[in-house]
Amino acid sequence: MRNYIRHPIDIPIHVTHGVQNREQVKVRNLSVGGLSFITHVLLKVGTVVDLLIPVVKPDYKGAGVIVWRREQSPTEFEVGVRFASDDEYFRVRMMEQVCQIDAYRQRMLIEEGRELSTEQAALEWIGKYAATFDAEHSSDNNTLRAASAEAKNITSAEAKNITDE
Repeated sequence: MRNYIRHPIDIPIHVTHGVQNREQVKVRNLSVGGLSFITHVLLKVGTVVDLLIPVVKPDYKGAGVIVWRREQSPTEFEVGVRFASDDEYFRVRMMEQVCQIDAYRQRMLIEEGRELSTEQAALEWIGKYAATFDAEHSSDNNTLRAASAEAKNITSAEAKNITDE
């Protein structure tokens, strides 16, 4: 049974596996628990990968573990990655931003007739709204920090020290 709702999305990310094997891929879907993407590299289930998602601010940098792989063609594979970190707060914020970016992309199509790629929409949205995103969601952020602290069994004083790294 799936724990998190998947959001279909088409955003570029950087995936590093091994010492110097870095590639840019497109995410197919994203959830609070992980993501999937298409690659031309045959990654084994259990492989640890480093992720860089530059379309959210601050950039998401974290590790993940390949939990499944499906062959799409002899040279193309879809892989599922589970986020290795338990930093639920940051992952929820990232999902909120991705959803806001997608809503912005759709709004620009309806209101201005501009068809933007997800990457173009992300760049515009970040330029216009990223600086105020935290301020607009500060009460939500405090609630998320408190819930995260409770889940981790730490005190409220320690919860105030949880930052958006």
